Amino acid sequence: MNVTVAPYSNLKFGSENLTTLTVDELVRTGVAVNITNNASLPDNVTFDLYSPSGWNWGWTIDSNQEGNAYLDLDPDSLAYVYFWVDIPAVENGMPLAGTGPRFTLTAISGLDKAMTSWSFDLHMNDKRNVSIDGVGEDIELAPGEDGRMLVSVRNVGNTPNRLNITLQGLDEQGENLLGYATSDRFNYSGWTVALFGGLEDVILQPNESRTVEIGIQSPNIFTGELNVELQVFANGAQELTKTTRVKASINRTVGATLSFTQEGCSMLLIGEPCSSTLTVENGGNSYNTFSLRLNDVSDEFNASLPQESLLVQVGQQKTFSDVFINVTEGTLAFTQGEVIVELLGDGLTVLDSVSMPVKAAPVVKWSLGNVIEDINSKNRLSISFEVCNNGNAIDGFVVQLQSSHSVPMGLIPPEGAVYEDDTEYPRSYQLNGVPLESNLTIRAWIDLPKDQTTNGTVFINTTITSIFAPEGQMFVHTSEGDYIGTPWRVLEENDEGTDWGQIAATSWAYTKAWSGVIFAIIFSGLIIYKALTDRQRRLENDAILPYQQVESDASDWIQKFETAPASPTEQVVVARAPEVTKESFESVFRQQAGTTTPAAAPVDEKLREAASLVLDARTTQVRLEKADELLGDIQVKGVAQPHPLNQKLEPQDHSSALTVRQDPNNVMPNTPVKPADVTHVPLPVVSQEHDDDLEF
Repeated sequence: MNVTVAPYSNLKFGSENLTTLTVDELVRTGVAVNITNNASLPDNVTFDLYSPSGWNWGWTIDSNQEGNAYLDLDPDSLAYVYFWVDIPAVENGMPLAGTGPRFTLTAISGLDKAMTSWSFDLHMNDKRNVSIDGVGEDIELAPGEDGRMLVSVRNVGNTPNRLNITLQGLDEQGENLLGYATSDRFNYSGWTVALFGGLEDVILQPNESRTVEIGIQSPNIFTGELNVELQVFANGAQELTKTTRVKASINRTVGATLSFTQEGCSMLLIGEPCSSTLTVENGGNSYNTFSLRLNDVSDEFNASLPQESLLVQVGQQKTFSDVFINVTEGTLAFTQGEVIVELLGDGLTVLDSVSMPVKAAPVVKWSLGNVIEDINSKNRLSISFEVCNNGNAIDGFVVQLQSSHSVPMGLIPPEGAVYEDDTEYPRSYQLNGVPLESNLTIRAWIDLPKDQTTNGTVFINTTITSIFAPEGQMFVHTSEGDYIGTPWRVLEENDEGTDWGQIAATSWAYTKAWSGVIFAIIFSGLIIYKALTDRQRRLENDAILPYQQVESDASDWIQKFETAPASPTEQVVVARAPEVTKESFESVFRQQAGTTTPAAAPVDEKLREAASLVLDARTTQVRLEKADELLGDIQVKGVAQPHPLNQKLEPQDHSSALTVRQDPNNVMPNTPVKPADVTHVPLPVVSQEHDDDLEF
């Protein structure tokens, strides 16, 4: 530990509180402050200046290499410390007005190293300014078109402010247009210029930007340009006005599309011109005047164009008058060609062209000549005539033969003709590939009628139809043949006898023709007969109740139970029939008989019970007698087996009305046994639907 014994120092600055100084940008500011040595000994004071801002500063008093200044102060003496600070420019709105860095001046005593400090702030004064940060590219406009250019402006002052923005027109040399002051809108030689988005009343904060638009509309001319200067300054700083220049020029583009529609030009006949419609669409950026020019036409064709011009606006379509195209005389059929039409603009430049295909149609023309008609001894009319292909194509034709009477007739096809197979006397055929100006002979025959009662005339039509025009023009040659009726004809009667072969052939033909009908009648009769018999049998079965369905007489039913006599030791066990109460029996009886009409006056109960007792006793006696008779037959003839038909008809849950119980220990052969506890239950009624329809 080093201990130094030193006197006290006593240094004081002339200002002990924080001091605020207002400064302007780009100005070197000098600062001076006094300091007093109140100690009793001289003091060698060292000074240090510090600021976090990084602004440039320096001393105007003696200083050493370390950047510190020093002064020698006598006791009770006063001295000044001088230094300077360079104030930077306000950039991007910083430092803001009324703000700035703080500086601290420290005095270090040479006696006891005690430090005394003084601080001051440098606040920026108001700074108003503006900058133009971005300008859109120069624009090219179509005639009569409007466009906009974007310009970005910014308040680079350190205080909120408004901007003043105006436009100034310039000539080709860049000078202001005479008679046109700065404004936010002006017109010049058809040009219209306006400012959009200026919003001069809106306050911009420091470093806040805004985008404004310069709108320019060009005149409806094909060439030209205009220069415009944008001027902007912050309010209160007009001397710091910023400017930029933009240019708009007219760029005319010419384009068009020519299209066509045709009608009949794919089958063009001589002397019958086809029409083609041409339509133009203006694809440029200005109006244009269009016209047509014929570029090329095939040798076999000619075309005529309309002599007119069309004024078409941008994007508009207009149609020229029809273009007519003809085929020259003597052109062969199916000759193809094209007509090329060019589209011209107002500068007589070719903007587009179309090629319209055309084709000559076949001309069907046949001539008839050298007609020969002859009737031979067999009363057959022979016809022959020549046809010549006078058209313009290698043609073909179809020949058809028709007669006013139903008589044998036919055509004689030439070599190469196409007609129906297995036809003895063809009445039509087709011939293809007939060269131009070639002659062909068509032959036909017809047998004149022999069995007519009167005289008459047969008309024969020979029709020629071209394969190129099957529904068009037909060439018809009509022949006539007179015949004599039977009363006026001398006939030789020949008795040739009966033609059995002809009769057999005719019979077989009729059989073949009517075989289907006969078979259908027989088959239908069998079906009807089967349906009628089934219906009759069903009606008969429906008339018999289930327990009455027997195959023979009712008296023979006991024979079904005939079997071998039972041995003496064989026991016969008969199941006991279900018993029913009196009330159940009455309920079933009422269901079968229906609802009864109530009696006029009630019957005495004792009298009713007595009558019921007598009726029940009588009914029981009758049933016992029938049971005795049945058991006697069983003892003699043996136990009967159930008939299969009865097993099918009787339900399992409902037994017969008669049930017999027998004690196996007291059975004696040939001794009738009286049944005990016999109860009669009505058989269930089987509901059947009587279908009276025939079953096919």
